[in-house]
Amino acid sequence: MSDDPLNALPKQIKDYYDKGITAIQRENFAYAVDLFSSALALKEDFAEARYYLWYSLWENSKRHSNIFSKILGKVTSAVLSMQAMSMQKTGKTSQAIYTYEKAMRADPGNTSVLNAIADCLISGGQTLAAIKILEGVPLINNNDYTCLKKLAGLYRSVENYDKARAYFSATLKVNPNDMDAEHGIKELDAIKTMEKHFENQ
Repeated sequence: MSDDPLNALPKQIKDYYDKGITAIQRENFAYAVDLFSSALALKEDFAEARYYLWYSLWENSKRHSNIFSKILGKVTSAVLSMQAMSMQKTGKTSQAIYTYEKAMRADPGNTSVLNAIADCLISGGQTLAAIKILEGVPLINNNDYTCLKKLAGLYRSVENYDKARAYFSATLKVNPNDMDAEHGIKELDAIKTMEKHFENQ
């Protein structure tokens, strides 16, 4: 039996997810948006569906948006983000996530919205879900070293040291003087050395 958590999903949610992945493979991004939205409506904490919803929105916007719709999207996203920020400050985290997701729909290329969703998820103890949505940021802007470093720290916190090291290294490629990333790599190397030491005992 597989350990894949996707296999433990209720059938209807798994069907939406599988069809969504197939729609992405066929580059039918508008249909994928509908499918992943349906999966999220049934399971709000479904990190993979949230990531692929964003990805489908982003790919769809690259193919079908014009200047007017882009401007409208940015304005709408900014207004919604302000509303979400207010909810976040008053502890209404799930409402804030829902509103940030509406902002994401309006402007899927806005990395600050993805960061804000991740921050809400982190505050709710959903570190792995936060990591998943943050992995969209380097696809939009692979020079966002703040996000790269944040991903490295989150991966370190869940003890995925290989991914943490990769993201610290990516941070240093963009910002060679980042002392936190340098220190992070040294720390991870020390952990690896200790692990090898204990394995050999």
